[in-house]
Amino acid sequence: MKQLILIIALSFFYSVSFAQVEGVEVEKPKEEEKKEDKKEKDDEEKIPLIDRLFFGGNFGASFGRWTFVDISPMVGYRVTPKFSLGVGATYQYQNDRDFDVSQSVYGGRLFSRYTIANDFLGAGNLFAHAEYEALFAKLSYGSFSGRVENTSLFPSFFIGGGLALPIGNRSAFTITALYNPFYNQDNSLYGSPLQIRVGGFF
Repeated sequence: MKQLILIIALSFFYSVSFAQVEGVEVEKPKEEEKKEDKKEKDDEEKIPLIDRLFFGGNFGASFGRWTFVDISPMVGYRVTPKFSLGVGATYQYQNDRDFDVSQSVYGGRLFSRYTIANDFLGAGNLFAHAEYEALFAKLSYGSFSGRVENTSLFPSFFIGGGLALPIGNRSAFTITALYNPFYNQDNSLYGSPLQIRVGGFF
């Protein structure tokens, strides 16, 4: 009888010990995950400022009876590997030979960009883009006292996305399609709420 009780007791302690060992082994991957997450976060925080910055912009031009030149440099900051914030400047020159009218447009913009998928369809990195742009243009119109020139503000809010086609470790060629849901033809320098931009960054 005593031997039976001893065997049952030993079996019980063995089961408890085994369960504790199993518990430690089950919890271990979670601890390792936390350590890996912490290491990634620490590594991310150690990235130098210069490596978080990127430069680039958009450029467009057309020539003929209607001349249009758009130069829009920008600088961005990678908050995380996928999310970026940035600022940019815009200068546009427009000339219509038919009416002998030319004007310069200038302004700036704030933008945010989020990478949705890397190597999307094998083409490039798919990203979402949101932007607020403020452009200033000098308008000329007739009045009782003659021609009057006045500088006006033309704000725009764009949402959309595009593809970044890598051409190096840090460089990419970008194609972006943006749409202004608040578009007003009477208060915009753009002929359409949809804008297609070609540019890049490094």
